[in-house]
Amino acid sequence: MYETLKIIWSIVAICLVVLILLHSPKSDGLGGFSGQAQLFSSTKSAETALNRVTWFLTAAFLGLTVVLSGGWFTTPTVTAPPPAQVAPATNAVPNSQPIPLNLPATTPEKPQQ
Repeated sequence: MYETLKIIWSIVAICLVVLILLHSPKSDGLGGFSGQAQLFSSTKSAETALNRVTWFLTAAFLGLTVVLSGGWFTTPTVTAPPPAQVAPATNAVPNSQPIPLNLPATTPEKPQQ
């Protein structure tokens, strides 16, 4: 499902770019190149249709972006359980003596030159 939505999102993005390039704000733009004016009865109806489709694709693109970034359709990842805590060994070596911690501090000797 996630991969399908990503493909649809990519197609919507490409179509949105093409439709934006087809708009003709001051001159013919790329709309004159494709011959779009002959498909509609007037230039105003062509521009109105382009605006409606562009707004629809913009809403679809933003909606798909939110859905895909939300991570609601990703496959769940299986995490390993935390490692079991092991109790420390007690008296692993028989007759061992603990190391005294209150040893006197010694200063290192100066190296002879």
